[in-house]
Amino acid sequence: MVNTAKPKTNNHRKLLKQIYEIKEGKTVIETLPERCYVSQRMCTSFHMDWDGHPEPKDEKWIGFKVVNQIKQITKTEMDYRFKLMPHEMIWLQQEEDQKWLVDRMMLVPDFITEDIFTRALEKVMKNLRVDELPAISFRREAAALEALQLHVGHYRDTKDTLAEMEEEVNRRGYQMILPHREIYLNPAMDCYPAHNCKTVICIKIEKTG
Repeated sequence: MVNTAKPKTNNHRKLLKQIYEIKEGKTVIETLPERCYVSQRMCTSFHMDWDGHPEPKDEKWIGFKVVNQIKQITKTEMDYRFKLMPHEMIWLQQEEDQKWLVDRMMLVPDFITEDIFTRALEKVMKNLRVDELPAISFRREAAALEALQLHVGHYRDTKDTLAEMEEEVNRRGYQMILPHREIYLNPAMDCYPAHNCKTVICIKIEKTG
């Protein structure tokens, strides 16, 4: 009898509920586990009314193509399927020309290796017929104590929620370690206009004194 069962697709939002399924409310302080990302360093201005998340104006976001190739490798060679994760951004600093230096990234399964990443990178270069790509890296972030809060509303207003978080973590005897990370939970679709977005704000913290 032919097996017609649909192959399992792993959803890492479910595996990291404390981040990707955080509920609206007050700041949560939690030690987050080690995580792996494909990350692209960018220096760009942004469209700040884009559906789902800020959209870069001056550079192309290529990192997701690398993640798609990683998906293909794990599917064909390991029989492991996974859903694409939300776009994330670490806001490093604003430059003199008003552009932002950021690390834009997507989470990938924690068993991904440098070798798999390199093969995916080479495949993207071949598909695009280029000799080099923007600054795209594979990064493994160590477990760390972080403060998290869900911002509901336009992502350009996340600074207000970040200010609330700073007040709360200070009250509880911690201080923030900049820069902060924003996770854009909604896809870039017109059914998720900017003012209806959900954004998780994460920032590392440490005990005061």
